[in-house]
Amino acid sequence: MSNILSDITVKLNIETPSIPVNMGNLAVFVKGNNQGVETFGSYEDLQKTYGSNELLKQVANGFFSQDDHGNKLFVVTYTDVATAASAYYGEGWEFATVLPVDPTAPVVINPSSDEGKEDAQPASTDTTNVLADAVALSSFIDGKNERFAVVAKPAIAENVENAPEFKKAFGNSPRTIAFFSGSTQAEAEYGIGGLVGAVGNETVGSVTWKFRKVGGVKPVDLTVTQIQKLHDNNIFTYVTKAGLDQTSEGKTLGGEFVDALHGDDWVKASLETRLQQLLSNSKKVTYDAAGIAQIDATVTSVLTDATNNGIISINPETNAGEFTVKTASRAESSKEDIAQRSYKGLQFSYTRSGAIHTVKVNGQINI
Repeated sequence: MSNILSDITVKLNIETPSIPVNMGNLAVFVKGNNQGVETFGSYEDLQKTYGSNELLKQVANGFFSQDDHGNKLFVVTYTDVATAASAYYGEGWEFATVLPVDPTAPVVINPSSDEGKEDAQPASTDTTNVLADAVALSSFIDGKNERFAVVAKPAIAENVENAPEFKKAFGNSPRTIAFFSGSTQAEAEYGIGGLVGAVGNETVGSVTWKFRKVGGVKPVDLTVTQIQKLHDNNIFTYVTKAGLDQTSEGKTLGGEFVDALHGDDWVKASLETRLQQLLSNSKKVTYDAAGIAQIDATVTSVLTDATNNGIISINPETNAGEFTVKTASRAESSKEDIAQRSYKGLQFSYTRSGAIHTVKVNGQINI
């Protein structure tokens, strides 16, 4: 994907009318005095390095406590969140969150070593700056039109009442997930890690983000009216329905369904990966019918996999995925593109499969 050395550019234009990199990895952005990134494969490893940061440990515990969590959790230390996000965009994370400042935690001096971590002074507790950093990360990801920012608040009455103002701060962000859970910020941070760990690494396209069980997260103590107010602002939470604990919705703040956008990310990442592999592993992809056919076949294979995974809808008449792949011949390519060995003649489109989130049943009783 972007910021990774590649010869492939994939642009998705989404019309709304009627396995590559790991797609479940989480990056936690932590305010510090220097910029850096560290990677952790287990909660125990992170605890050794950041044992004094309770909020960070909560995110990591939630993430690694899920059965199917991603294989990496990144801790990105930043002085400016957008600069750090750009610098470490190629690390392989799909989800990112800004950690609220823990007043008991020392500032991270140098993320590449332990020197100074335990002796540093507590970080500032300026919540305005924390919100501004979360909004900045959200805006950065929106600008990329891929990946997700994740934000959290405790699911308490005060935050429900302030939901419209909270959403207003982020705008109608199509790439920001707001998940309110728990009664404290620590529980809310566990909820973020748990949500991404439980759902993010499932086969993309096979699951919706509504109805999902997140281990260790407690159902909220809110009324139906309060939950509806969260939903009205495209914020979701954790509830009990029919005796089952589950996420109450699965939308971003912009009203997009998370699984649909995650599916688009999978298609884009898969195309970039497999087309790059085609170019790198072939002795030569010729600029003629044979070479163009190889490109066509690679794209068709990715879209077929996307159909099998549930990202693309199936035509009931043909039982095939509802997608098209079109390629231009060498004769239809410009002389300049041929001279520069740049092929721009491939186009594709597909129809998202969607999902059923509500069911209305009409019945009749005969007496």
